[in-house]
Amino acid sequence: MPNKSLTNKNIISHMMDLFSNRHPLIHLEEQRQTLIAQDIELPNYITSLLESPYPSPKEDSNNITFTVVDFETSGLNPESDHIVSIGWVHIIKNTIKLSSAQHYIINEPTVERSPSEHTEVDHTARSLHHILPEQQKTGISIKKAMERFFSSLPNSILIVHGATIEQRFLEQFFLSHQLPNLPIIWLDTLRIEQNTIEYNRHQRDFRLFSLRRQYNLPDYPAHHALVDAISTAELFLAQRKRLFNQSVAPIGFLYQKSR
Repeated sequence: MPNKSLTNKNIISHMMDLFSNRHPLIHLEEQRQTLIAQDIELPNYITSLLESPYPSPKEDSNNITFTVVDFETSGLNPESDHIVSIGWVHIIKNTIKLSSAQHYIINEPTVERSPSEHTEVDHTARSLHHILPEQQKTGISIKKAMERFFSSLPNSILIVHGATIEQRFLEQFFLSHQLPNLPIIWLDTLRIEQNTIEYNRHQRDFRLFSLRRQYNLPDYPAHHALVDAISTAELFLAQRKRLFNQSVAPIGFLYQKSR
């Protein structure tokens, strides 16, 4: 397990920020309220999600339910690539609830391509993510997958490893379906690690499987959305225990360290 954490002095300094009225979580709550005030017609699954106030920065994350999610995609560009599969699982009372786990294969691209481009991209994506052609044929649309995903969320807090992919592809989904970009609370296990451990300049491998090994977590197969979501959930719990042990673990601190 990593052994160069933030000093107690640094942690106390960051804790003081939780009492600031300008904490970034306060900004997100203001954005939520503004979105509600605009009275835009939204799908029920998004309207329901926006109804709950966001947590105070001081709220103990040990008492919060989290959703850990992973998108597997055909590439890195949300304008020309598409989501291949989505997997997620909830953390409830510090326990990864495997009974809540869901995994969906997407049966259609989210962008327009020529038939030859579709064939090449889809074949590469299926090979990388271990998806058989018949599995993709029986998959669901990205719209239906997102509806099921958002309907399952207990709140607007998402945990990911390397948030850029999920953020950008989700923004593209909102844009392509004429929906506003939601003020989501992203907790990023990659950024939490980078921002709370003093690594030397040669230690730059922050891939999920590499960080799991540093926490003595078992190796899992990569590039499967649900397996990666569960892997990230385990890493998050290990990180939080390293940072706080059994003490109060403010959600605002974890959010700051995810930025």
